[in-house]
Amino acid sequence: MTNSATDNRREHRRILVSKPATVTKGSLEYSGKILNISAGGAGIRLDVQLLDNTQITVNIDNVGTIPAKVVRQMQDGVGVKFDLSEEKEQRFIQQITEIVEKKRKESSKESA
Repeated sequence: MTNSATDNRREHRRILVSKPATVTKGSLEYSGKILNISAGGAGIRLDVQLLDNTQITVNIDNVGTIPAKVVRQMQDGVGVKFDLSEEKEQRFIQQITEIVEKKRKESSKESA
């Protein structure tokens, strides 16, 4: 499947970021990095392998803790789907929008 076909299936726009995160599975915690994120899920770089359908929580700096489920394997980590109520999803979309705006402003300053 091509990237464009994958992108067309996505319900939410995905943005590239590089943000520290902590992934918790039961009593175990793993340090990771958010590579891309949307209101529906994220790609997370991890040094451990988590199986598909594993229930986890993802704590993202300056965003909060979000329940999620592993839905796909990536070369250096996993893709997760967030488990959010509609109300929490709307607040999360607002937080993601703020991250995007901040990133755009930082990019504009670097270009100037």
